[in-house]
Amino acid sequence: MGVLAVTPVILTWMATPHVHLSLARAVEAGTLLLILVVLTDVLFKTPFSYVYAIFPVVSWAALRFGPRGAATATLLVSSLAIWYTLRGLGPFVGSTPTHNLALLQTFMGLLAATALVLAALMTERKAAEDALSVSEAHYRLLFERNPAPLWVYDVETLAFLAVNEAAVRHYGYSREEFLGLTLEHIRPAEDVPRLRHQVAKLEEGFVEAGEWRHRKKDGTIIDVDITRHTLTFAGRPAALAMALDVTRRKSLESQLLQAQKMEAIGRLAGGVAHDFNNLLTIIFGSSDVLLEDLSGDYPHRAEVEEIMKAARRAASLTRQLLAFSRRQVLELQVLDLNALVANLEGMLRRLIGEDVEFRTVLTPARGTVLADPGQLEQVIMNLAVNARDAMPQGGKLTIETAVADLDESYAQAHIPVKPGSYMMLAVSDTGIGMDVETKAHLFEPFFTTKEKGKGTGLGLAMVYGIVKQTGGYVWVYSEPGRGTTFKIYLPRVEAAPEPLVPKPAPVSLRGSETVLMVEDEEAVRRLIRKVLETRGYVVIAAEGGAEALRLANAHDGVIHLLVTDVVMPGMSGRDLAQYLGSVRPETKVLYLSGYTDDAIIQHGVLEPGIAFLQKPFTPQGLARKVRQVLDAG
Repeated sequence: MGVLAVTPVILTWMATPHVHLSLARAVEAGTLLLILVVLTDVLFKTPFSYVYAIFPVVSWAALRFGPRGAATATLLVSSLAIWYTLRGLGPFVGSTPTHNLALLQTFMGLLAATALVLAALMTERKAAEDALSVSEAHYRLLFERNPAPLWVYDVETLAFLAVNEAAVRHYGYSREEFLGLTLEHIRPAEDVPRLRHQVAKLEEGFVEAGEWRHRKKDGTIIDVDITRHTLTFAGRPAALAMALDVTRRKSLESQLLQAQKMEAIGRLAGGVAHDFNNLLTIIFGSSDVLLEDLSGDYPHRAEVEEIMKAARRAASLTRQLLAFSRRQVLELQVLDLNALVANLEGMLRRLIGEDVEFRTVLTPARGTVLADPGQLEQVIMNLAVNARDAMPQGGKLTIETAVADLDESYAQAHIPVKPGSYMMLAVSDTGIGMDVETKAHLFEPFFTTKEKGKGTGLGLAMVYGIVKQTGGYVWVYSEPGRGTTFKIYLPRVEAAPEPLVPKPAPVSLRGSETVLMVEDEEAVRRLIRKVLETRGYVVIAAEGGAEALRLANAHDGVIHLLVTDVVMPGMSGRDLAQYLGSVRPETKVLYLSGYTDDAIIQHGVLEPGIAFLQKPFTPQGLARKVRQVLDAG
C-alpha cells in the first residue's frame, strides 16, 4: 500500500516541471489540503456508502494543480485512510485483516487512478491551450510587427475588422479611426466603382489583386500593390490584405523610362542633324557665293535670298537637335553663375515685357560652374521666354541661384542624380502651369503646347540637352494654375571664375597664306576651296589623308594651315594632323566636322588648344575662323 500511495507522488514530482505558485494559488492549495483532512476525518466516521464523496475534492486538486496536486491529494487521503483503518475506524474495517486490506487497496487504487487520469487529461488540455495561446501570440506578433500594412476586412460590408501598426503609421489614422472606416474610405472617389466591381466577383483563397491607388488621412494619393487571402474572422466572411506602397518604385521606373526614351530620341535626332549638316554646308556656301556674284537688280536674287533664309532656319533646327542630343561642341570655362545671370538681366527685362514683374534672388555664396557661357545663356533665355508665354496676362518671373548639396537619399529619389555639391539655378513663373501629361513630354523635340507657328517645340529640348551635356540635371515642378519652376543643378567647382570677355573678331577676313584643305565630300571640298581662294589664300586641296601627305611632301614652301575634316575613310583628320605636325611643326590645324563624338572631342567638349568649326558653316563663318586660327599666337 505504501508503494501505491508514495510511488505516484515520486514519479509525478520528478516528471513534471516545477511551477512557482502565487500567493493566491498557495492559499488555495492550503485550503484544499485542509478540506481534504477535515472531509476525510468526517467521512471515515460515517457509513461506507459516503466515503467516496472525497473523490470530487481530489478531482479538484487534479484539475487545479495537475499531476503534482493529484498525487499529493491522493497521498494525503490514502495516508489518513490507512491511519483510520489501523485504528479500527472508517468503512474499511471488516471481519478480517485481509478483508480490510482488500477494501483499502481498492479505495486507494480508484482514488489514485481517478486523480491521475483527470490530472493527465487536464495537463494535456492545458498544454494544448498553452500551445494555442503561444501560436496565437506568434501570429498576432507577425501581424502587428509586419513592416507592411496589413488589415482584415469584412467582405460584405468592406469594414475594417483589424489593422496592424504599420497600417496605422503609414496611413495616418489611429487604430480607432481605422476600425470605423471601410475600404471605400481609403480609395479615391473615382476608383470606388472599380473596387465594388472587384468585390462583387471576390475569389476564394490567395489572390494578387494588383495595383491600386489609396488615399492617406492627409489626402496624399499613393500607389499600392495589394495581395489578399479570404478567411473567417470572428464568425464573419473576411479577407486578410497586405498593401505594399510602390509609389517610389513607380516614380523611379517612370524616371528611368523617361531617361531611356530621351536618350533614344537624342540618338535619332543627333543622327539626323549630323547627316543634314553636310547638305546645309553646301546650300549655305553655294547660296552665299551666288549672292556675291549676283548684282542687286538680278531678277532672281530674291529667290536665292529665300534659299539662304530657309537654310538658316534649317541650321538653327539642327543646332537645337544637336543640343538636345548632347552632340554639339561646348567650349567650357569656369563661370560665376551669379555674374552670368546679372549680365543677362537687362536683356531679359526687355525680352519679357513690362507686364511681367522680374526679380533675381542670387546666393551670397560664390558659385562657380564649368559650362559654356553662350549655351548657358541660351538655357536661361529659353526658360524666360517660356515663362513669359505662360503668363499672357502678366505675372512674376523669378530667377534664383543657390548652393545645393544633394545627398544619397535625394539621388535615390531622382535618377540619375549623383550625390555632391551643385549650383542650383531656378526659373519660376506664376503662369498657367502644366498637368502631368504635359510634363511627361515636356523635353521631347517638337513637343509644344503653343499655337501653330508660335514655337518649334525645340526650346526646352535644347535646355535639356545643354544641361545634360554640361553634366547637370533639370527638374520641373508644376501644377495647373499654380505656375512652373524649372530647377537646374550644375556641378559646383572650386576654381576661380574666368572673365566673360567676348573674343575679338578679326579686322580682315582675307589672307595670302597657304592652306592644305582635306575633305572627302567633293561638293564641300569645292566650296571651301572657292571660299578661301576668293579671299586670297593659296589652297592645296586633297580628298583624303594619303593624298594630303603626298601633296604636302611635294610642296616646297610653308604650309601655314591644315583645314581637315575629322572623320574620313582611311586616315582620320586627327592622325593626319599628328603626322603632318611631326614634319611641319609650324603648321596650324583647324578641324571641321558634323560629329561631336570623335577623336578631338570628348563628350562634346573640345580638348584644350583644339581649333574646331562645326558644320554647317557659312563662307563668312569659315573665313572668320581661318583668320582667327592663323592670327592666334
